[in-house]
Amino acid sequence: MRLFTMEKLFDLYQRLIPVTILVSFLGFMTAMAMNTPDNNPFLTEEGHLIAELEFQDGQMGFVGISGISWTILPNGNCQAARFINDTFSPPHQTGKLDQQDLVTLSNILFDQNFADLSSEIPSEPTLNPHSITIRLGEKLSTLELPNNQSIEYALIKLQNRHETLQSRFLTIAQVINRLVQQHCEDN
Repeated sequence: MRLFTMEKLFDLYQRLIPVTILVSFLGFMTAMAMNTPDNNPFLTEEGHLIAELEFQDGQMGFVGISGISWTILPNGNCQAARFINDTFSPPHQTGKLDQQDLVTLSNILFDQNFADLSSEIPSEPTLNPHSITIRLGEKLSTLELPNNQSIEYALIKLQNRHETLQSRFLTIAQVINRLVQQHCEDN
């Protein structure tokens, strides 16, 4: 049986330290590379969104559709304005998403394949629907939910089904909604 002396053990640890640091550094660089713009078509080289993103959450009613429209600029600045049909009030909330939030947003757009979603996601016809629209640059996609149904509840209803256009859209909408709720504050 071979016994290690304290001196041999110390020598072994001294040799392992640089290897451990190198492996840790390579792991860190790999993790960072997975979040770089090179791997995500929704981010620029500077780490900004490729275009302005608009998230409209509206409810159909007797005056038409009304609700709130959040706009996220490519650099992360965001604002919220109330709307009725095509008339928008001045922004009543502003804020800024940080770099990690932009990466999160671009990753969900990429992971859920936003570029391939249709402009109108098929849904059951309903009276006075809850309408959600996501627009990134010229790309627009809309989903109508039953009256007053939340994004979270709609996702729960789709939970046991295979991935659908609705679940992909709602997953994106849920992340955008969470980010704007966290970062856009009342003026």
